[in-house]
Amino acid sequence: MRKLFIVAGAIIAVMLVVTVLALANLNSLINRNKDYLLARAQESMGRTMTVGEIGLTLWGGIGVRLKQFSLSDDPAFSNEPFVRAADLQVNMKLVPLLLRRELEIRNMVLHRPVINVFRDKSGQLNFASIGGSEKEKKEKTEKEKKQRAGERGAPPPLAVSLVDVDDGEIHYQDAAEGIDFHATKLDFKIKDINFERPIEMDLKAAVLDAPKQNFRLKGRVGPLGPKTDFNDLPVEGDIELDTIALENLEKTLPGVSKKLPKDLALAGSIGVKSRVTGRVGKNVLPDLDGTLNLAGISARVPALAQPVKDINAKINFTAKTAELPETTFKIGSSQLRLAVKATSLSPTNMSYRLSSPQLNLSDIKGLSKDRKKPEVVKDLKGEGTLLVKDGAVTSRGNFTSSGGTIADSDFKNIQTSVSFAERIATIESFSADAFSGNVKAKGHYDMREATPRFALTANVKAVDVAALSNAISPSAPKNLRGFLDMDLDVTGAGKSWDAIQDALKGQAKMEVKNGALLDVNLAESMFSNVPGGMSIVPNDIRKKYPEVFSAKDTEFKQMKGTAVIADGRARTDNLVVSAAEFYTLGKGWVAFNRKVDFSAVLTFSQPLSRDIVNKANQAKGFLNDQGQLEMPFTLSGKLPGAKPKPDMNYVARAMQKGFLGQTFGDIGGGKKSKKSSDADENAPPDDGKKKKKKNNTKDEIIKGLQGFFGNK
Repeated sequence: MRKLFIVAGAIIAVMLVVTVLALANLNSLINRNKDYLLARAQESMGRTMTVGEIGLTLWGGIGVRLKQFSLSDDPAFSNEPFVRAADLQVNMKLVPLLLRRELEIRNMVLHRPVINVFRDKSGQLNFASIGGSEKEKKEKTEKEKKQRAGERGAPPPLAVSLVDVDDGEIHYQDAAEGIDFHATKLDFKIKDINFERPIEMDLKAAVLDAPKQNFRLKGRVGPLGPKTDFNDLPVEGDIELDTIALENLEKTLPGVSKKLPKDLALAGSIGVKSRVTGRVGKNVLPDLDGTLNLAGISARVPALAQPVKDINAKINFTAKTAELPETTFKIGSSQLRLAVKATSLSPTNMSYRLSSPQLNLSDIKGLSKDRKKPEVVKDLKGEGTLLVKDGAVTSRGNFTSSGGTIADSDFKNIQTSVSFAERIATIESFSADAFSGNVKAKGHYDMREATPRFALTANVKAVDVAALSNAISPSAPKNLRGFLDMDLDVTGAGKSWDAIQDALKGQAKMEVKNGALLDVNLAESMFSNVPGGMSIVPNDIRKKYPEVFSAKDTEFKQMKGTAVIADGRARTDNLVVSAAEFYTLGKGWVAFNRKVDFSAVLTFSQPLSRDIVNKANQAKGFLNDQGQLEMPFTLSGKLPGAKPKPDMNYVARAMQKGFLGQTFGDIGGGKKSKKSSDADENAPPDDGKKKKKKNNTKDEIIKGLQGFFGNK
């Protein structure tokens, strides 16, 4: 028995030596005919091939090993190799080759390959031309069909059991989509390559500059069919992408930035687990069903003063839908909560809920100049819908807030409904308790033309005029205080206030209650300091009515009127200002640049008028038919420097009338004193000369007044 084992061992050893010698001879034969073999291979592939050394191998079955292998690319795409590898190993199945003359590849292994895949703007891939042009492929196919038809038992089409890529690198450039993608540490296995059934694949790689494998794909592609269309491939499988930095995504896939808003700076990490089914190719994407994990996401949005940050969320998605459960994030120092549900991804159709315990407006629009209080919106709640179809955006939302501070003014109970459709933003309703009163408004902003147009209707109740003025222009001087009721209806156009104010048109009805004209006292300036330094109002009357003559401002109970807005001005013909002891009625205009031109009449009450006239007879010339003192005046210039001025012609006439009445009473028509009567009784008879002297005295008074007031 021992001798039998020795003989068997010797036989095996001899066979191994013979096999090695045979393989060595075959290797030598193959290398001597390398150029011929490469020429036949290049003719079949339609590409140039280079090989450092060709040899036979028994590792993994009988096969061929090509060291320093390289396959050229289509010159229309690149001058670099399509594939280059440290070596390419192809192993055949021996039994089908010997018994049935069937060529079945057992393994095809690429060691450390570098593969370059390109897709041009028309959607063509660089490997589509392998085997020759479409015309050459068709002619070759027809020729092979004829040959197989004349040969009994012709071999079936080529079949490959396994393609194994080890430690490879792939570079994919897509000119149509602007993608430049690299994958390293690539391990790729394809099983049972066949035209009749799907091909199994298992892919692992390091993508987006990851130091280790972070991408896994396991699934099936095909069946490919005899005429493969790489723009419409059936796919099915599972994808998993470990957490990767968004900055690497942007660097590796610069085409992504073209699909994002301009100047949107993203940071943070994302990871994906998804089931993929459907078809992939030009303008075709498969259905995805899985989870997108967001970790520490932040974004610098150009429209916001502060970045969006601290987004940590899990988005669940299916083939057509996606859902973001309520997630907390920040804009600057403001904390918000957002929930989104998309019922359709193409077109995008979603609903949302948004809330914030306190939204700091400085985080949204930056710090406001000249504001003393921080601007905040408290207990903000909102919900709405968003539809994006064919590039057009349609949205609708309702928002509420319990209170806050805007423009140094506190507000409560904000409620608003807004919408956007066909490039028209609409405030369907707005209501807020603000500026110590209530504001309601509605309107729209039309952006369909180069110059936007708008319309606004507002109703204001008991609003503090000073607070409203401060909110609109905090640095502008204040000329009025009180509480405003107003109905406003205006239209306009323009992108800036300079353009808007000239195009603004509409009408307003307003009433200011319990207010004052600031830094001006109409009564004092009209009656107490007439030209020439004279005072119509005696001092004791001024002391009796200090609120009328001694106050810094002109206090009133009501200012009321209507106005037409056009050409950068608000014009009125019925502006009434009334108080307990006076009222004014005027007309004119005030421009948006604070220029003003008004004419009005100041009229005192009858009690005040009687008190003044009883103490100052010269004031009688200012009485109207109702026994009230009145003074026409004008207000022109630019506020706040413009001051009211009395009508000089009226003053001259009134003063003449008043002085003449007093003089005539003293000289001829007044009650004589006892001394005067006695003198008259003892006087000599009138010879006419003394009468003439008296008449000359009256004429001199009239002449002097006329000269003083400039009348002839």
